[in-house]
Amino acid sequence: MSRIPASGAMTWNDIQNSFGGSNPVAITEYYTGGSFVTPSDLNSDIPTSGQIEAGDFRGADGFSGTTGSFPAGSTGGKSPEFGWDDNRSLGSNLGTAISTGQGIKCNFTKMYTGIGFVVYASLMTSPCTVTTTNLQARLISGSGANTWSAQQAGSGAQAGTVDATSAFGGGTNTVAQYALAPLTGGAISSGSTYNFTIS
Repeated sequence: MSRIPASGAMTWNDIQNSFGGSNPVAITEYYTGGSFVTPSDLNSDIPTSGQIEAGDFRGADGFSGTTGSFPAGSTGGKSPEFGWDDNRSLGSNLGTAISTGQGIKCNFTKMYTGIGFVVYASLMTSPCTVTTTNLQARLISGSGANTWSAQQAGSGAQAGTVDATSAFGGGTNTVAQYALAPLTGGAISSGSTYNFTIS
């Protein structure tokens, strides 16, 4: 990630470095939902139209990085799930707009584990480039209190399905959801912040 500072010095280059674009910088390129800015909790102060100014970008984050992070929560119960899910208020989002190793622009709404599996989902709204199939067979690598990885299965229940109920970014969005990826090398637990990359 290349998050814009929440306070202190900030330049137009910080905005460009986080979200992309070319010189000369035109601030109107950076409306939410446009070519560079994806809806997210971190970008909630950036308008979709009308007046826009540099201060709207304090603490915002774009696709320039390949690593995301989230503080993990737990559902509790006999079969708990651990991680982050915006729709269920499981954990929370620190910065999950990333580019994968294949250059796919993702903005994740969930990433959580159960017993031996991972569920994850990304917005498909512009400027994300996720589809219902292009994250299949990508390797997720995570670190935090421990390291873990998951290879997305090419098929299976929920793999590549569309979930239109996420409230991520303050509204209903269409997301591509993947599940049933075998989990190896560790697990996610509550109370720790985890970093992740996708091949």
